[in-house]
Amino acid sequence: MLNLKNIKMKTVLTKFLAFSSLALLMLASCKKDETKVVATNGTPGALTASATTIVLSSATSADNAVSFSYTPSTYGFKAAVTYTLQIGIKGNNFANSKDIGLTASSKAYTGLDLNTMLLSMGLIPNNASQLETRIKSELATGVQTTYSNVVTLTVTPYFDIPVFPSLWVPGAYQTPAPNWNPPTAERISSASGNKVYEGYVNYTDPASLEFKYTSDPDWNHTNYGDGGGGALSTSGGAGNLKVPSPGYYLLKADLNGSTWSATATTWGIIGDATPNGWGSSTPLTYNATTKTWGGIVHLTAAAPGAAGTACKFRANDAWDINLGDNKPANGVLKYGGENIPVTVTGDYKVTLDLSHPAYYFYSIIKQ
Repeated sequence: MLNLKNIKMKTVLTKFLAFSSLALLMLASCKKDETKVVATNGTPGALTASATTIVLSSATSADNAVSFSYTPSTYGFKAAVTYTLQIGIKGNNFANSKDIGLTASSKAYTGLDLNTMLLSMGLIPNNASQLETRIKSELATGVQTTYSNVVTLTVTPYFDIPVFPSLWVPGAYQTPAPNWNPPTAERISSASGNKVYEGYVNYTDPASLEFKYTSDPDWNHTNYGDGGGGALSTSGGAGNLKVPSPGYYLLKADLNGSTWSATATTWGIIGDATPNGWGSSTPLTYNATTKTWGGIVHLTAAAPGAAGTACKFRANDAWDINLGDNKPANGVLKYGGENIPVTVTGDYKVTLDLSHPAYYFYSIIKQ
C-alpha cells in the first residue's frame, strides 16, 4: 500500500533540488558574463599649436592668431574626460596659469582675444615673452591627472596706443646714428590736445645732451630752440635746448606760454606691500634695450581680516611725480592715480614702461 505522506515528501524534495540546480546554473552564468572595468592612470594625449612665434598687432586683431589641437588621453576604456588648456608664463611651472575648459579637440584664438589674455597675464606690450601651454586631462577622484607635452610659444602683445598730437625731439643723444634726425627721434605728446606736451627721454653721453623740438618729423616746419630762462624760441638763430647731465628726463613743452622744462628722474615702487612700506621707495633699474624700469620685488599681502596692502610708482623717492592705476584697473597709469592692490604675498617682476609719451603702463607678475 502506497504511503501518501512519503510520496508528498519526495515530490517536495525533487522540486527543491530542481530549483536549487537552476539557481546555481543562473549564478554561474552571471559570473561568467560579468565584465570588470579597471581604470588605469591614463596615457596623456598630444598637444600641437599652429604657430609658436606670434607677433600681434591691432591691424590683424580679427585674424586667427593661433589654434591649439590635441589628441585624447586614454584610460583603458571609453571614459568621460575633462580637458583643460593651461597657458602660463615660461619658468613658473604653470603657477597662476590661465586655465580654459575645452569642449572640443581644438581651440582657436583671434589676435584680439589672445592679446587681451596676454595683457591680463601682465605681459609687456611690444616685448617678446615666452609662454608654456599644455593639456590637463582629468577623469575622476582617485585617478591620476595626466598632462600632455608642453608647447612653448614666443608671443609679442600690443597696446592700442593712442596717437596724440606730438613734438619730435631730435638731438645728439640719438643712437644708433643718424642723430639730429626728426623721423627717428623720441617724441613728447599732448594727451588732451591742449598744446602741453610731455614724455621721457634717456640721455647717456655727457657730450650729447643737446636737442630741439620740431612740430613735425622733419626740419621744414616749426622748430623750437632755447629762448633763455626756460622759454622756447622759434627763431632760426635760437640755440639748442640742453639737459645739465646724463639721466632719464621728463621733458615738457607748453606752446601756450612757449616754455619748457626737463626733470631728471629715477623710479621706484612704494607702498605698504613693498619692503620699505610707505616710508621710502624700493628702487627700480632702467633697461635701455626695452626702455623700461624694472626689478624683482617682494610684495606682501595683508593678513586675513586686515586691510589690504597696495603699491604705486614714484620718481626720485618723492611725491612730486607719482603714478597709480585708477579703477577699473587696466594697466594704464595716471599721475596721482589710485594705489595698486596686492592680494598674494610673493616675489614679483615689476615693470614700468614710460616709453610711450603721455601713455604709460606697467605690469606686476608673480614669480
